[in-house]
Amino acid sequence: MPDSSHRTLFAISEDLQALYDRLEALGGDVTDPEVEATLDAWFEDLIEERDVKLDNYAALIRELEARAAARREEARRLTDRARRDEDQAAYLKNRLVLFFQQHGLKSVETRRYRLTVARRGGRAPVDLHVDPEALPEPFRRVKVSADLDAIREALERGETLEFAELGERGYSLRIL
Repeated sequence: MPDSSHRTLFAISEDLQALYDRLEALGGDVTDPEVEATLDAWFEDLIEERDVKLDNYAALIRELEARAAARREEARRLTDRARRDEDQAAYLKNRLVLFFQQHGLKSVETRRYRLTVARRGGRAPVDLHVDPEALPEPFRRVKVSADLDAIREALERGETLEFAELGERGYSLRIL
């Protein structure tokens, strides 16, 4: 029997199917005790090999899930640190702009940098004095989206909707 770590789960499954096919071809008659013992041993080896492979698959899945969770947490931590750095940099830039304005400076050359304060280009910002909901119609945007809960409920009640139907649920694997 080859080492199960080198055989795929599908190869093991094919061997199991070949065993079932052989038994079917014999019509279930395995009266010769030697044939019976050989088939029993082969069957046991394949089942054991399959179960080892399945156990290793489950272990790998768990390891990948744990690694993904750890990396997601580390990414969140680094994102928070980056956000703090960006906030601190913005605060310091605003303080420098204020300093330049208070001292009438436009540009200063240092040993490593050239610092310049200038008006921002582009379109002028708009400062709203009311909530967007209180704006007149021509000055509001409305986003339309499907109410999937309402559609699902109507379909589950047996209504026929020409624009939607209930799909098939997928499968999931539980590792306990």
